[in-house]
This record gives sequence, C-alpha cells and structure tokens, in this order.
Amino acid sequence: MTQQDNQHSTLLLALQQLADTYGMEKMTEAAEAMLGQLEASKQLPAEYARLLSPEQLQNTAIQLDSAMDDIIVRGQEKENCYGNKGELVSQKINLDNQIKINEAVAMVNGGGDAKVIVYEGVTYPFNNEAARDAFRRFVTKELRKQRAELEGEIVKADLKIEQAKDNWNAAVQASHLVQAKANAQAALLNWLAGKA
Repeated sequence: MTQQDNQHSTLLLALQQLADTYGMEKMTEAAEAMLGQLEASKQLPAEYARLLSPEQLQNTAIQLDSAMDDIIVRGQEKENCYGNKGELVSQKINLDNQIKINEAVAMVNGGGDAKVIVYEGVTYPFNNEAARDAFRRFVTKELRKQRAELEGEIVKADLKIEQAKDNWNAAVQASHLVQAKANAQAALLNWLAGKA
C-alpha cells in the first residue's frame, strides 16, 4: 500500500468512528457548516475590493444613468442639426425655383428683339449666351445673394452635424466604459455570492 492509500484508509476509519459516535445526521450538519464557513471566508483580491465599496457601486449606478442621459441629449442634438439642415435645403430649393421664375418673367416681359432686351426701361444686350447669363444674374442678384448665404448656412449645418455625430459617438463610447465597469462589479459580486 502506498502512503496515499494509507491516508485514505485512516481518513475513512476516522469518519466511520465520528459517524458511529455522533450519528450520520450530526456529522452531515457539521460538514455543511464547515463548507458554509469556507464559502463565507472567500477572500476577494485587494485590488478588486475597492470596486465593490458601497460608494463605488453607487457611483457606477449614477454613471450609468448619466451616460444614458448624455446619449439621449447628444442624439437629440444630432437630430436637431439634421432638421435644421433640412429646413435650409428646403429654403434653398425654393430660392432656386424663385430665381428661375424671376428670370423667365424678366425675359418674357422684356421688350426688344433677339439682340437686346428692355427691362424696367433699361436696354440690355441679349445677343449671345454670356450676355443672356449676365442679364439673368442681374435680374436675380438679390435672390442669388440670399441663395449664397443659405449655401453658407448649409455648410455650417454640415459642420454642426459632424460635430454632433462626434459628440454622440463619444457619449456612446463613454457609456461602454461605464458598462464594462458595471459588468466587472457584477461578476465580482456573483463570484462572492458563489454564483460564478
């Protein structure tokens, strides 16, 4: 017999004597109590203990709530930027149409022949494409100025949209970090509870 076999035999004999002396029921209760004490004495490594302090758990809950609020706010800002751009694009389309209408009305109402046009009492050359383009731009110069300003606003809106997207993405990434912390705390709590 090996030394290990001797140890097993000695252990079995001792357990049998305990069972004979105290009874199997009392021995089972004692074993369960000992195992419960072992579970209760499970030690959490010190570097993780601070993660489970009541302050840290409460802090994580607050951070999760704050992260969700931030995502909602950033998402609303992003949607507002898209809405503002949509409104500006709609105004630009209306201005484009108004420019075309004003140009057509000016040419139809302008008297003269194919070489000149008379508009509001002034005669303009109308004999080539460059002259006709110059006349159209002159007749609609105020509307074209408004359209140029709107185009600038649309570019600004595009920049605001990109900034809003970046802010939203940053909020989402920050929430992932908080979620990871919460998951780590949950795993440690489950481990301590003996569920993991």
